[in-house]
Amino acid sequence: MKQTQVIAVIQQGYIQNADYELEEDDEYYRTRLPTSSRRYQVSPEQIYQSGNTRLHVRYVDVPKRKSRQQLPAPRERYTEEVEALPQAKRHIHPVAWFGLFLTLLILGWMGLNFFTSWYQGVQNDWTYGQQRHFEINAVVGHSDSKTNPSHFTAENNNGQIIVIELPGNNVSKAKIYQIETVPGNNGNPPVKLSFQDMNGDGKPDMIIQIGDNNAVIYLTLYNNGSQFVSKL
Repeated sequence: MKQTQVIAVIQQGYIQNADYELEEDDEYYRTRLPTSSRRYQVSPEQIYQSGNTRLHVRYVDVPKRKSRQQLPAPRERYTEEVEALPQAKRHIHPVAWFGLFLTLLILGWMGLNFFTSWYQGVQNDWTYGQQRHFEINAVVGHSDSKTNPSHFTAENNNGQIIVIELPGNNVSKAKIYQIETVPGNNGNPPVKLSFQDMNGDGKPDMIIQIGDNNAVIYLTLYNNGSQFVSKL
């Protein structure tokens, strides 16, 4: 209706101003809407009555702005899988192998020595007891005989090497010999006795063995006919 009114006004003005010379151009009479205008879909007019008030209502479908329009789905990223290059194998220098072998050899040797010492101590405990006690009978010519030999006892008493002699097995004539002192009693070495003529005088002398296997000390006491002494 508004467009019709505009056209009518133009036509009336043209009639009233007929005295003016106007160029006859069809473009002059065109009422084309500017290109910047937008056309919306308008619904038919609807009339609502509320008391003495009449409402004329039309609904316009306005499209959403670009900022509110749904954005297109993001594109999937394509990642190209690059095959990992095989790493070069590391070679150990022969000197490193030799050093490792030498280290293992030394550790093995130390372990073997430790085990041997430990086993020897256990074996001595089984044989001589914790106090390293040793006993033997022998005829040495100190009021004894084959039927009544002398009795000898040797022991390591916390590093003190002691030998006790019972001539002819007579306790009243007992003799005690303090042989040696082992510093620190390292390894708690056992003590053994044996008798042999060492100087050729026909009398058996006492040989004291302290320790066992690789670590052994031998001491000799000479028989003077009544007892054992370090020197004649």
